[in-house]
Amino acid sequence: MTSDENMDAVEQTGDAARSQILLTLAWFVGLTALFAGAAYYFVIEHGLRRYYVSMLMWTPALAVLLTCKIRSVDLPALGWRWPAGRWIAAGYLLPVLYGATAYAIIWGGGFGGLIDPKFVKEVSYFLGLANWSEGATIAFGILMFGTVGMIWHTATALGEEIGWRGFLTPTLLRIMSFPLTSIVVGLLWALWHLPIIFWTKYNAGPNDLELQFLNYSLMTVGMSFILTYLRVRSGSLWPAVILHASHNIYVLTIMQPMTIQYKETWRYASEFGFILPLVTLAVGLYFWRRFEGEEKAATAT
Repeated sequence: MTSDENMDAVEQTGDAARSQILLTLAWFVGLTALFAGAAYYFVIEHGLRRYYVSMLMWTPALAVLLTCKIRSVDLPALGWRWPAGRWIAAGYLLPVLYGATAYAIIWGGGFGGLIDPKFVKEVSYFLGLANWSEGATIAFGILMFGTVGMIWHTATALGEEIGWRGFLTPTLLRIMSFPLTSIVVGLLWALWHLPIIFWTKYNAGPNDLELQFLNYSLMTVGMSFILTYLRVRSGSLWPAVILHASHNIYVLTIMQPMTIQYKETWRYASEFGFILPLVTLAVGLYFWRRFEGEEKAATAT
């Protein structure tokens, strides 16, 4: 579906068609909750182990596939085609941009230190880099995580993105505007993470979990604006998959572990402090404004 078709569909969808869309969405949400509930058990009871986390991340995809079967939705509509290279590049580089901006504020403002020796030690052990200098270890670690590491992170991010951007975003765009779709998807994305934020160690510690969840929700909404733009303009889910994987690498695997944790760092750093969410939201709002500007320009011509 093109961007023009998305905008027209919001106005042209009749009551009967809207009801069918809402029913399809209800199937997806219900099945996602059902499948995720089973995965939450293993993650909460047995910890954030790679296999359990991967299982959880693929629950939206499983829900989509079953929903498509039940509701006779064509699988090609999920956006499988590979887009132009600029969209893949954008997906890869945007987390580097907003992540580096946020952590430059964190490090430069003294909210967290640089570089945590524990991070260097863990990278050295993980990659077998005994006797390498600190600088060489970090540089090689970033290179390996940002290339070879993309394989596993792309595979897991795909499970989520088939749900959020492959199915949910274009379906909502048939009955909602660009900003409302981005907000709804972002909030559902955050709610899907709620159990592991509150009942596992996937957080910044036990303090003020409600505030952490609020910050996390701001981040997912900000990312959702970016990802909605990429989904509409590219016509593909793959830029969203690449962005999701790149975020998990550069923010969660590199920038946050590199940060020395002071007593109050948790309030500012990571996905649960307020700096990264605000930076991400600012970037997301930029893409909303860009989308509107492009639509006005297209209408004028």
